[in-house]
Amino acid sequence: MAANPKGRVISVPDLRGGRNDTDPPMALPMNQCVEALNIDWKDATLGRKRGGSTSVSLTGGTAFTDIMATLIRHVPGAAETAAELWAFDADRNLNKRLTGGTAWADVTFDDAIASDAYAVVGATLNGKLFLAFDTTVDRLHAYDPLLATPRVRRVGFATPAAPTAADGGGAGAYAATLRYYRVRWLHMSGVTVMRRSEPSASVSFTPSGVNANATVTQPAVAGEGENAWELEVSTDNTVWVVNRGQLRNASQIAIATTTFADQEVTGSYTTFPAADTTGLHARFPSVKYLITDGNRLLGTGSWETAGADSGGRNSRIWFTPVLGSADKGDDERSTNTTTQKNFVDLNENDGGFNTGLGGPLNGVTYAFKYRQVWKLRPTGDVATPYLPRKLRDDIGCIAHKTITVGEDERGRSALYFLSHRGPYRVTFDGDVQYLGRDNEVTWRSMNLAATTVVAHATYYPDLHQWWVWIATGSANVPDVKMIFDAQLGFVDEQGQVRGGWAKHDSLSAAAVSSCLFSNTLGTSMSRDLKPHIGRASGTTILKCDTTDTNDNATNFQAYVKTRPLLTTGDLGTKVGLEDTLLLAKNQSGVTITLTVDRDFAAETRTATVVLTAAGTETRAALKFEASGMGEANVIQLQVGDGAAASNTWTLDALIVPLVRQETQ
Repeated sequence: MAANPKGRVISVPDLRGGRNDTDPPMALPMNQCVEALNIDWKDATLGRKRGGSTSVSLTGGTAFTDIMATLIRHVPGAAETAAELWAFDADRNLNKRLTGGTAWADVTFDDAIASDAYAVVGATLNGKLFLAFDTTVDRLHAYDPLLATPRVRRVGFATPAAPTAADGGGAGAYAATLRYYRVRWLHMSGVTVMRRSEPSASVSFTPSGVNANATVTQPAVAGEGENAWELEVSTDNTVWVVNRGQLRNASQIAIATTTFADQEVTGSYTTFPAADTTGLHARFPSVKYLITDGNRLLGTGSWETAGADSGGRNSRIWFTPVLGSADKGDDERSTNTTTQKNFVDLNENDGGFNTGLGGPLNGVTYAFKYRQVWKLRPTGDVATPYLPRKLRDDIGCIAHKTITVGEDERGRSALYFLSHRGPYRVTFDGDVQYLGRDNEVTWRSMNLAATTVVAHATYYPDLHQWWVWIATGSANVPDVKMIFDAQLGFVDEQGQVRGGWAKHDSLSAAAVSSCLFSNTLGTSMSRDLKPHIGRASGTTILKCDTTDTNDNATNFQAYVKTRPLLTTGDLGTKVGLEDTLLLAKNQSGVTITLTVDRDFAAETRTATVVLTAAGTETRAALKFEASGMGEANVIQLQVGDGAAASNTWTLDALIVPLVRQETQ
């Protein structure tokens, strides 16, 4: 944006520097603007009116009755065409999945969401959708498609109670030798152990010496999908071996068989396989936040203030073993033995609670507190796979659902997150960069005390954009969407990322949840993805960035407004403006409105053009008739929709011819 040295034209060829509400308007770089509303710069230099949005059919199953508090995309296998869209309504009484077509289906949950459906977090690993939410039990949950009746069940198994033992089998001479018994639950799929519980408490028993066997009776079953049980024995209550179980010739006992008649002599125990170490199958706790690196599940935060699993630890990160490390329910256990502990603590009493996890970025996972950023550096050591290192002690992340992996301006992976001071990202090289300098007025308007949802975000790869929804002012749900175009951002001399921001309002900005999902729904879900949102009111899911020219039949206004422009380099010289020219893509029947402010609204003039092509041209230079005015020192231009409208447009440049009038 520059004035001709002779004062003959002002050209505005490029506003891709984006929106800036922080710096004084006269100090803005020439390619920045004071407002970029409901636009982006896809195939445009001045601006393109953003895509619209359309509602997703909600037919099938029980009808939703409340806001879509959480949306999750789940891909259960290698084929993205089998993707599922999960929706949780704010009432906490209905959760549904969309898969293999356009009809939704209710999902059965073993434990209901006890509070806050907006806080549900999901992560896909090993074909299962792991779900973190608050319940009345201290357990993580997972959707398990391998169950006879698929449902959302508790992860792992409850630890069994102790079995009982008694003389059995009638008269005999089974030796009166002290031994100890304990049991484990199993979930078997063929010969594969899908889950194994921790061992029960033990029971001691000395046979009478005049009976045929010791009959061991299983305790009450957990009712968590177990289909077999194992019996372990010991002579000293310390060294345990498998009497009957998968480790001993796959001799586990069917769950319907409630007793086992033991006739083994204690002297033969030394030939039995050793039982799994206690703690090898420790349960994954009821965490608040989940991610996966494709091989492990990682979780942090705690829904419980006490309990055997989490114990109210809010700065601990738990992780599962690498898939295939034991092939015994590796995705549902968090080892806690004397020699290996699958957790790492981030200074429990320092810097508050953990607020989220992100990554992996360049093979590294990142953890956040409200005012801290931590890097979990891989070590390659199975016993201690992560070494935590604090990167920042002044900023962190305010909401786990704002953490997203995207790209930077060079196409390298970057991890975006929202802090209490605004947006940041972790670079491919591990640096932490500030992205909020251009829009600090907006970021300061965030309602950090919002009682429903403060913020959430989604990275939209097709447009290289990070979409951030925030609650502003006194709003308790997001009402503004900020868009960062990663390809237009650049790092300035202070190391801050500048440029590339726009602001969106209307229906698609008022959203409490978001995720990417298939553009085309069907038996085979399309691989091209669009942002999907749960509206902040009603029972609506919208697919965004569609070819629709409105938001679900609601029109919206889009425009860009330049910084104030000097008509000459000499404020003492008055300059007249001739009619402004617009370079734009032709669009039949679309009206574009230009508003010209002279000398900071001393005079305002409005004019329009229609983008209809005169012939076969695809772009044209069009004149805003009667847009000229006289005696202007400073002008400011707003171009786009004059009011909310159902249309689409792409604008390339503005040219304002000048006429020298007088010297003051």
